Amino acid sequence: MRSLLFLALSLSVPSFLHAQSSGWLAIPEVTQKPEPILVDELDPEAPSSEQLIKWMSSAARHGIDIPQSKWLQLAADPSPQNVRQVAHEYASYLDTGRLKPEVYQPSWHIKDRPSLPVLEDHMSADSLDLVESKLPQYKLFVAALRRLEAWVGSVEKHFPKGLVLEKGDRHPSLLRLNQWLVDLDMADRLPAGSYSSSHEAAIKRVQKKYRIYADGQLGPRARRALVAMTLDRIKVLKVNMERMRWLPRTLPYPHVMVDIAGFNVAWVTSETRKRQFKAIVGKPSRQTPVFQEEIESITINPYWRVPSSIASTSILRKAKKDPGFLKREGFSVYSSWKMGARKVDPSTVNWSQYSRRNFPYRIEQKPGKVNRLGRFKLDSPNAFSIYLHDTDRPELFKRERRTFSSGCTRVENIDQLIGSILRYQGMGSQVDGVLKQKETGRLKLRKKVPLYFVYFTAWPDRHGRIRFRDDIYHLDGALLAKL
Repeated sequence: MRSLLFLALSLSVPSFLHAQSSGWLAIPEVTQKPEPILVDELDPEAPSSEQLIKWMSSAARHGIDIPQSKWLQLAADPSPQNVRQVAHEYASYLDTGRLKPEVYQPSWHIKDRPSLPVLEDHMSADSLDLVESKLPQYKLFVAALRRLEAWVGSVEKHFPKGLVLEKGDRHPSLLRLNQWLVDLDMADRLPAGSYSSSHEAAIKRVQKKYRIYADGQLGPRARRALVAMTLDRIKVLKVNMERMRWLPRTLPYPHVMVDIAGFNVAWVTSETRKRQFKAIVGKPSRQTPVFQEEIESITINPYWRVPSSIASTSILRKAKKDPGFLKREGFSVYSSWKMGARKVDPSTVNWSQYSRRNFPYRIEQKPGKVNRLGRFKLDSPNAFSIYLHDTDRPELFKRERRTFSSGCTRVENIDQLIGSILRYQGMGSQVDGVLKQKETGRLKLRKKVPLYFVYFTAWPDRHGRIRFRDDIYHLDGALLAKL
């Protein structure tokens, strides 16, 4: 057992273990025969210490670093009990993450049920991987991490020290460069024959990011910038793999997923089948939170009951500048939020005397062309008053960065999403009636649809390639610093 432990330690911990002069604890050279495989006497089916150590030595492929102190702990005491204790800690990292979302991303409200308590009483060598995420995207993250780490270790091998490439040059390393830029999500397709203007453009973007002279040439400085970007991408991948471990190990099908940083909504019916729609999400000052709920019904031609946080800020500001704004856009004003509150003529209100602190009114907007919710709203009651809906400003879907809402998510072609949901539930005969209905109404679904709002700054596209996004809410920082 010590020989395998020594191997695992030598792979996982640098050579300081062997350098007594450095002051670190050195592992004595093994001269005796390896000890027999040890198992838990109370549970013969439990994995052996060797199996657990080998399993833990694979932590790096999941973007998890087992602290060196833990390997030293095992070197000092390789007993089955100690090995199992350290393995249990690693398993918990792999199961629900190393970091607590409530500390490092407080806007994350999706609850994950740990697998470990269920498994630990009957864990066998064949079930050690059961704590890993089974979401299809997770495997793609693992593969992408392996590729990026390989680039860091092979730059000198593939790109000679004195190599400089400029437009028109040919070199055997060009194919390697093409793949590297694709893995970094800095290019899609690049010519293989010679260094082209497309290569120059991609390298210039990298050079500008790291504030070096952007000449578009692949020289020593550009290669250093590519290595720096690769290391940064590796960090971002690890952050998002941690977020994925915060999610349940599997998600039910079908479900609707709101990809906040990706500005899209997906109707997902299996691991390989989904339909995506462009989305508008909350602006940085009114961020769309991460949470899960269920869509239970569809409201057609909805009234918009304006949340107090919006009525007392943006709506109030517009009313102060233009008192006729409320009537013109179909807003009704009520004296309070109480049931039966009297209706108030907005032209009789002195809006200038109110602020966010003393704003007493409830404001509702009737259905129509300028209604902020558009023609449809997917009802999913939640503590955040966040839901999916149509929009009165479809032109905003043409923008690349779509952070324009006050927290809710606007969905392009939401009628098509509704049609997909209804047909999947055997309610296809009602689609035409829903889409043509002129009055306000509500259609209850036969079965509630799971709804997930998630935030990932790296995510696979439909071809399985990892795409990196802007951290629109600046939520990666705390995780990057800790991981």
